Amino acid sequence: LIQFIEQELINFPDSDEFVNILEKKKNENQHSLSFCVYMTNQCNSTFYFARENAQNGSSTVDIGIYKGSNLIFTIEAKLLPIPVRGKKGKRKEYEYVHGKGAGIQRFKDNNHGLDNSGNLLVENGLIAFVKQDSFETWFLKINQWILDANWPETEQLQKDYFSQIAKLKSTHKRIDNSKLILHHFWVNVAQKAV
Repeated sequence: LIQFIEQELINFPDSDEFVNILEKKKNENQHSLSFCVYMTNQCNSTFYFARENAQNGSSTVDIGIYKGSNLIFTIEAKLLPIPVRGKKGKRKEYEYVHGKGAGIQRFKDNNHGLDNSGNLLVENGLIAFVKQDSFETWFLKINQWILDANWPETEQLQKDYFSQIAKLKSTHKRIDNSKLILHHFWVNVAQKAV
């Protein structure tokens, strides 16, 4: 699954799914929806990528990936930079990491990363739709935000590679002390989604 996402993500910004679904609105939900439709169309029925999957309590994760009827992987999506302006005006630039509605923190707090039966999945992911700045810039910022949250240095992101897309990995301790591995998929959509 991880290799499949990496392989297909490269062509995502040039796909009909990306262009057509993001034609009018270019918010986080539309990016996630276009990614789900694109990946499902590419997977030849091996996996199904679904938007807004129920998780712990009233929490929903942006993307759930199914093999058959089993939820096997969840992904939280973020735009980089986080759109801090808006009607609510409550979002923070470090929302990828910590705070209300934060990507990594939701997994650490056991609100995200659960299968159909409510069991914690050891491996999950985050996808970032990068609208400005380089992968290296975000790598440095996010790792600083992890330290700012007073999390251990060992929870900082580790680069797998930066190329047409970026693939990173991080390991965290959940609130119940269980191990969490996050795969971070970053795709540059700056040219397409301005």
